[in-house]
Amino acid sequence: MRLPFIGLLLFASTAVAQVPTVTFSSSSTSTTGLTVTVPKSDCGIQRRFSFTRTGAPCEESLYIYVTTGSCGTRPLAGDLTLATYGPSDTTASGNLSFSVEELLAARNSTADAGSAMTCENQTAEMTFNLCAAARRTDATGYTCQTTYSSVGTPAYVVKYDPAPPAKPTIGKVIARDSALSVQVDGAETDSTVVVEAAAVATADAGTSGDAGTDDAGTDADAGTDADGGTDDAGTDGGQGLVGALAVEGTTGPVTRVTKAAGEGNVVISGLINGVTYRIQATIIDKAGNESAQSAPAEGTPVKSNGLFDAYKDAGGEESGGCAATGGGIAGGAVLAALGIWLSSRRKVS
Repeated sequence: MRLPFIGLLLFASTAVAQVPTVTFSSSSTSTTGLTVTVPKSDCGIQRRFSFTRTGAPCEESLYIYVTTGSCGTRPLAGDLTLATYGPSDTTASGNLSFSVEELLAARNSTADAGSAMTCENQTAEMTFNLCAAARRTDATGYTCQTTYSSVGTPAYVVKYDPAPPAKPTIGKVIARDSALSVQVDGAETDSTVVVEAAAVATADAGTSGDAGTDDAGTDADAGTDADGGTDDAGTDGGQGLVGALAVEGTTGPVTRVTKAAGEGNVVISGLINGVTYRIQATIIDKAGNESAQSAPAEGTPVKSNGLFDAYKDAGGEESGGCAATGGGIAGGAVLAALGIWLSSRRKVS
């Protein structure tokens, strides 16, 4: 009786061992959590994943594939199969690569696909799941299940986002000393605001009387944004280089500044007082899609020696005479702030 019993134990241990698992990983810089976001411009670029696996499928093959449906079945029509491993295959790890363009081509093979999907004509967002599926043993550990189960973790998702954000608007351009503070409206959460400025093409553009002699930049608050946040000037194209928006009707270099949405106005510094600049803005969403250009706006930096900036930061308006401070408590607060500023200037001098 012992030999049959021992044989039964060996059979059971072998059957129970048929528990395949696949573990995925990705080093993609476009991955947030388990979602890989792909913009339209990257539709044809390969996305790379790595995997490790243990165990073996029960009787039939283990499949690694990408689908718009749920994991846990054999690959269906319209799915992109990446790898297949039989019960005797001992491959323990490997790499996977595919593009959204290939995923769309696979979808075209289905009977209800309609017109062929391509990177150019697919305008709606699509979500694809990275899957691994195989047959396992049942609860007894002796018999293979008749259906497939999902055996891949974690659950990576590839999201194709081909739609650009809506065109932004420039709500306000505030003149500052050697700078312009630009309010851009319509930016989505987690997007980036891009503002470019170039001098308006005129006969005397760039020959302003104070050009080159202005002491802009020596004032403590010159060029800073009262709304907070950090402007990233010149890192995307470079300040003083021709920018991407090619602002029409302008001359000379284009200054390009980027800033995260929700961090306040975009401040363009290093400009020439008295020179009129034409400004345009775009929005780059989380996926990397860029909006159309905003309607242009104009602004002219003004020399203030710090007084104008202190007045604005204290709550004053951008234009108007003495009456601009208003009356009562609000006007008094502004004047008090200016008094403190003037006092500090006298002590320094």
